[in-house]
Amino acid sequence: MAAFDDKEQNKKIQDIRAKEEEAFTEKIAKKFDLPYIDLTGATIETDALSKVKEEDARKALLAPFKIVGKDLYVALKSPNLPETKRVLDNLEKDYNLGIHLASQRSLEKAWGRYEDITFTFGIEGGVLDISEEEIKKLAAKIKTNQDIAFEFDRVLALGEERKVTRLMEIIFAGAIATDSSDVHIEAQDGKVRLRFRQDGVLQDIIYFDPATYKQILSRIKLLSEMKLTQTENAQDGRFTIDYDKKEIEIRVSVVPGAFGESFVMRILNPDGIKVGVEHLGIEKRLYEILLKEIEKPNGMILTTGPTGSGKTTTLYSFMNKVYSPEVKILTIEDPIEYRIEGINQTQVNRQKGYTFSSGLRAALRQDPDIIMVGEIRDSETASIAVNASLTGHLVLSTLHTNSAAGVIPRLLDLGVSPQILAAALSVSIAQRLVRKVCESCKEIVAPTPEQEGIIRDVLREAQKNEKPLHEYGISVNQKIELSRGKGCEVCNGTGYKGRIGLFEAIITDEYIEELLNKSPSEQEIRRVAEKQRLLNIREDGVVKILNGITSFEEVQKVIDLDIKNITQFKTDTETSQGENISLVNEESNLPQQNTFAEIPESSKPISQENKEEENLEKLLEEVSKKIDLVKGSVIPSKKIIPEEGAQISQIPPAAILNNKSIEISLLIDYLRRLEQDQILRPDVDISKQIKQVQLTILELLQRKQAESILNAQGNFAQAHKTYTELADELDTLYREQLQNPGVDMSERIKKIREEIEYYHSQQSI
Repeated sequence: MAAFDDKEQNKKIQDIRAKEEEAFTEKIAKKFDLPYIDLTGATIETDALSKVKEEDARKALLAPFKIVGKDLYVALKSPNLPETKRVLDNLEKDYNLGIHLASQRSLEKAWGRYEDITFTFGIEGGVLDISEEEIKKLAAKIKTNQDIAFEFDRVLALGEERKVTRLMEIIFAGAIATDSSDVHIEAQDGKVRLRFRQDGVLQDIIYFDPATYKQILSRIKLLSEMKLTQTENAQDGRFTIDYDKKEIEIRVSVVPGAFGESFVMRILNPDGIKVGVEHLGIEKRLYEILLKEIEKPNGMILTTGPTGSGKTTTLYSFMNKVYSPEVKILTIEDPIEYRIEGINQTQVNRQKGYTFSSGLRAALRQDPDIIMVGEIRDSETASIAVNASLTGHLVLSTLHTNSAAGVIPRLLDLGVSPQILAAALSVSIAQRLVRKVCESCKEIVAPTPEQEGIIRDVLREAQKNEKPLHEYGISVNQKIELSRGKGCEVCNGTGYKGRIGLFEAIITDEYIEELLNKSPSEQEIRRVAEKQRLLNIREDGVVKILNGITSFEEVQKVIDLDIKNITQFKTDTETSQGENISLVNEESNLPQQNTFAEIPESSKPISQENKEEENLEKLLEEVSKKIDLVKGSVIPSKKIIPEEGAQISQIPPAAILNNKSIEISLLIDYLRRLEQDQILRPDVDISKQIKQVQLTILELLQRKQAESILNAQGNFAQAHKTYTELADELDTLYREQLQNPGVDMSERIKKIREEIEYYHSQQSI
C-alpha cells in the first residue's frame, strides 16, 4: 500500500490557495483601477518600509516597499479602510505616493522585513530610537570593558530571540558609558574582534563568532543605508541615535578584508565638544592672549596638528565662547561632525561643486561675523580666507603642518603674499592630545636618569629664553618627580582617564612681520618667536608632566622631548636651503676637519673682494691638519642653551690640541674679521656668527681641557669667570642683533676680542 505524505499534500494545498489569493487580489486591483503587485518575489527596500512604523503598517494593512527621491510606492490590501486612509494622508504630506494593491500574504512578507530594521523601538527617518530606560539600565551595569564583555557573552550564551538587537544595545550603551570615540568590529581568521577606542587608544573588548558578526554587519548596513550585497568595495554611511534628549550621530565606514568586511562606527557625541576653552589645557598666559584674539572683529586663527589631535574641538570651543544672538557664525565643514545650536553649518559636497573655496565665497555674501573653514587645502581657499580676515571677518581654520612655526611657510607656499599675510594672520596654534593620569590610582615615581636629563634640558632651554617657569610652580633645579596610574576600575586598568591638549602658539607680532619678507624657514620663525616668552609644545608637555597631569611616556609618544636630537643635526630641507652644513661625520660620529662651521653665503658679511675671508679659510685648512681630533660630546651650558635648531657640531670644537693656543688664536682671528666686516657693512645680520662664538666659548669652558687652555699664569678661576661673562655678553649681543639687525656691533665685538687677547697673551703654552 502506498504511503501518504501529509507534508507534501499540505504544501500543495497552500500553493494552490496562495495562487488563488493572488488571482483574486489581481481582479480586485482591476476593479479599483490600481496596479497589482506580488511582493513575495519583489525586493522590499527597508528605507521605504521605515517611513511607516510597523504597528501602524499592520493596522492599516499596508507596506511601503520602494522609494525614489520623493516618490514612495506603497502596497495595501484595500484603499477604503479608515486606518489606511489616515496613514496615506500623513505620507502624502511628504511624498508622492504610488499605490499598489497586494494580497495579505504579500503584506506579511513585507512586514517580516521590519525585524531587519528594528532596534528596540524601530527607525524613523534615519534616526534610531533607543529606550532611554534600557540604556540607563545597561549603563548602570557597565562600568568597565570587562562589564561590556560579560554582557555580550551573556546574550550570546542565552541565544535570545532578539539577539542582534540586544548585542547592538550593549555595544552602543557600552560605548556611551565608557566615553569611547569609536567602535571597531574586525573580521579575522575564524573569529571577530570587537574593540573600543578610549582616550585615543584602542582597547580589546571581546572575540565572538563569525555568524553573529554577519548578522550585526547586515543590521549596521541597513541602518546606514548601505548596499547589503556589496562586499568588495568600501562603503560609508551614517545614522543617528536619540538618547537622553540629544542626537548622537554614528558615522560608519566599511572596508573589505581578507576574512570579511571590517567596519568602524565613529560615535559623535555632542557632549564631547562641550569643552570650554578654559578646560582644553591651554596654559594661562596663552589662554589670555587667545581670549583677546577671538574677541577681535577680524583676523585669522589657524590650528595645526595631525588627525585626531583635537583641532575641531578647539575651534568649536572658540565658537561657543564668542557666540551670542548678536553674532552670526557660519561654518564650511567636511563633514559636519557636531551640530551646534545657533551656528549656521554647511557641508562640503564636491559632486555638486560645493568645495571649501566656493563655500567660503558664498559665506562672505551671507555677511557673517565669524567664518570657520574646516581646512585650508589649496591656494584658492588660502587666498579667500586671508582676504576675508582683512575685510572685517574673524576666520578660524586648520592647516596641516607639524608645528605653529610651519604655518607661515605653508601659507607662503600656497601663494599668499607676505605683506597680506602679516596683516591677516593673528595666531598660529599647534596642538597634540595626551592622556591624563587617572586621579583614582595616581602614584608618584622617580624618573630614570635619562628622563630627568631630558626634562632638565627642556627646563634650561625655557629658562634661557626667559620663559616664566615660576608662574607654573616649576624651576630648573627642582626635584623631578613623575606621575603614573597603577590601573583601577575607573580607568579600565589603563592608568589613564580623559585627555588634555598640549599647545604652542606664535603671535604675529612686529618681529614676525619683519621676518615674513625673507621667506623664513620654520627654524628661523621659531627662533624669533621665542622672544614672545610663550611655552612651546615641548615645554608645555614638561610642565604638565611635572604638575602630575600626564606621564612622561604619554608626552614622549607625541613629541620628541630630547632637544639634543633636534640641535645635533639639520634637516635635509634646511641643508638644501643653504643652512649651515653639519661638521659631524654621521658614520664615525667624529668632528670633520674644519674647525669653524661654514657660514652660509646669504649671511656672510661682504668684505673687499672677500680677500680676508679667503685668507681665513686657508688658515683654517692649514690649522685643521695640525689638530688631533678625538671623539667627544658637547655639554650645554647651565646658563645658555642653544636655541632649537642650532647645531653644536657646527661650532669650533674644543678638542685636545697639540698646540693649546691654536683654538683661542682662531677665535681671536674670527672676531677680528667679524669686527672689520661690521665696520664695512653694519647693516648685515651677524646673529649666527655671534652665536657661533658664544657656543665655542661655552664649549671650551665645559671641556676637561678647559683649565689647561684657559690657564693664565695659574689664575684659572679668574680666567673662567671672565670667559663666562664674555659668553653672557655675546648672548646679549645675539638677542639685540635678532631684534635690530641694522645696529653696528663692531665696538662691542672689539671689546670682547681685546678681553680674550689679554688672557691669551698671558697663557702658558
